[in-house]
Amino acid sequence: MAKLSITENQRQEVTEIITLLASRVSDNLKSGQAHQNGLLSGVAGQLLFLFNAYQFDPKIVDEAVFSDMLEALQEQLTDQSFELSNGLAGQAWVLEYFNQADQEDYDPQLLDDVDELFARALDHDPWSGEIEMVLGLSGYAPYTALRAKYSEQHKLYSTIVAGLESTATYFDNGHIAWSQPAQSVYRFDTNDTEKPEFNLGLAHGVPGMIAALLPAHNIPSLNARVTKLLSGACDWLMAHQNTSEKGNERHSCYGSCVGSDEQSRLGWCYGDLTIAMILARAGKALDRPSYVDHALEVALHACKRRAVDGYINDAGVCHGFVGLALIFKLLDKLMPHPELKARSVFWVEYSLEKFHEDGIKAFYSYSGVEKAHAEDFGLLMGYAGIGCAFISLLNDDSSWTECLLMS
Repeated sequence: MAKLSITENQRQEVTEIITLLASRVSDNLKSGQAHQNGLLSGVAGQLLFLFNAYQFDPKIVDEAVFSDMLEALQEQLTDQSFELSNGLAGQAWVLEYFNQADQEDYDPQLLDDVDELFARALDHDPWSGEIEMVLGLSGYAPYTALRAKYSEQHKLYSTIVAGLESTATYFDNGHIAWSQPAQSVYRFDTNDTEKPEFNLGLAHGVPGMIAALLPAHNIPSLNARVTKLLSGACDWLMAHQNTSEKGNERHSCYGSCVGSDEQSRLGWCYGDLTIAMILARAGKALDRPSYVDHALEVALHACKRRAVDGYINDAGVCHGFVGLALIFKLLDKLMPHPELKARSVFWVEYSLEKFHEDGIKAFYSYSGVEKAHAEDFGLLMGYAGIGCAFISLLNDDSSWTECLLMS
């Protein structure tokens, strides 16, 4: 990615924030207050931040705390559930990320047992569980894609592809989509669980399935099957843009769910930005310029929205202002455009203004249940993800975003 166009004073301020966040996360790990090991809200995600912070500046990380917590994480792997959010799929991704960072000492066999474990656990035809990424089948794709960079992952990816094939809805016009399973905890409509419900969020919906499939497009034996799924799903997604309020700059191009009149927020979890990101990536992979053109149109529309009409109420990667600075930077890398570049800078400056006003509390996470902001150390909603995003904005390394299906 091109260097972010901010002043040296702003760059120094961001560096100071990264240092502050690293201190707070280290203190949290040292205190034993991290009650679970997961990637999205637990120890694994906090270690991912400290690892990247160490690469950024070794002086700001307590190496003893990092080493002790990493050792404890590895010792407890056999006690974990399997999913991405709090389970083995996320923790193993982090371990492989660390493993690949040192090419001279890379151990390709480190997680062979996990590969086999997942291949057996996911081998159900048809797949009957969750299909989204946080708890479901698509959440095994980041680990598989990362492992595939240095080892053969045809078997595991074949299982994931087969599971998504078995759960897809195939329309007569060639479109393909995935409806939330009847018993999914992420269904909006829990009264009529047999009614098809097509979620439009990256975290829980069709864009996430597209993102999960993208790396498998590079596996020759799976290419034809994956191309069919990707093309059908992208065509379906493009056909389900909002038609109401068209041209109103305050409204989103896509809702959160097909058939809902609600406008989606700006963020990673739901909304126009990551839909644009996934369509652009798919367009480049499949050599379909129309996908990229549509993606750019959607992304530029999102440039017009601000905190109020984007429903921005905190800073985190999931749906906060620091996350937006990173997502616009990633979009500019995919589809270089001065408005996308400027919007990334806008959200960095917005983040610094909030920090000037409220200090560390500017980065507290907002709870919709409690209707209040509180300290959060996790990757998805809290300090760890905010720190990772700020580091990526300064050093242009966004490799960690693969765990969230953003690259």
